Amino acid sequence: MQKRWLEARNNHTYENGLRYYGYKAEFPFPDDQAAQESHSAVNYLWRMVLDDKLFVAPLPTPLKRNHKVLDFATRSAEWIGDFHDSDEYAGARLTAMDPTYMQRTDWTWLVHHDLEGDWPFSAKQAFHLIHAQSLGGLLADWQGFYRNAYKHLVPGGWLEVKEHNIRLCSDDGDSGVPDAVRQWQELLEEAAEKFGRGLMLRESNGSGGACWVPLGEWSEDPKWTRLGGTYSYQLLKSLEVYSMRLFTRTLAWLKEDTDALLARVRKQLQQENLRLYSYFHVVTGQKPTSAKRTVH
Repeated sequence: MQKRWLEARNNHTYENGLRYYGYKAEFPFPDDQAAQESHSAVNYLWRMVLDDKLFVAPLPTPLKRNHKVLDFATRSAEWIGDFHDSDEYAGARLTAMDPTYMQRTDWTWLVHHDLEGDWPFSAKQAFHLIHAQSLGGLLADWQGFYRNAYKHLVPGGWLEVKEHNIRLCSDDGDSGVPDAVRQWQELLEEAAEKFGRGLMLRESNGSGGACWVPLGEWSEDPKWTRLGGTYSYQLLKSLEVYSMRLFTRTLAWLKEDTDALLARVRKQLQQENLRLYSYFHVVTGQKPTSAKRTVH
């Protein structure tokens, strides 16, 4: 059954020139080369935001050989690839979970499984760290995800979720956000909610923090100037990735109308003297050390 499900999932479908998971129209974003590059760029942004740290959960470093780490919804596998190649974490036992086949087929620790429902791990496989990045648009049941993460952590283990908010802000309020950009992000959020997989990080009981990241090279700080330039490049390259299925399938827009709006957005985002930013959020939570292993 699982094999047939995976085969059906990986018979990709094509819409408006983009490739999507083929199992059913359950995800709003494609999984083609453009989508992989977009996700890789977001991973690079996070590395810069966190001063090259792969996670902020207070695990001891270097990790020991018995430490087990799960990268949930690994997608481009960029984060876990960085983790795997790091001398600091070389001793950890890695698992990556994703609903489709990844670019790296030589990694034996990739688990192909649906993101919703029960996870395919036993109590002996419980993790010291569960890492998830850019889940917006992938989950219909966030509370189910948090329950699963809790169940599959060892007592004292950590969950870390990183999510960046696509909504762009200005210190001048809505008047500082160009009209096409404002229209695009409002429609995108509306469509994602109608699709059943919102783009925003859902509430959790963990502790978190957020930092604002500039769009473009307008910061006076060299670090944030470089980061803002990378963020601008990522967003401009990802407008179709974020938008096409949500606009044409969920909002019933014509592709031509979607292309026209995205062209206006792209032009406005490259205006001089534009000072926009968005928030990058990190949420961490620890399973109590007194808790019992709850997976059977």
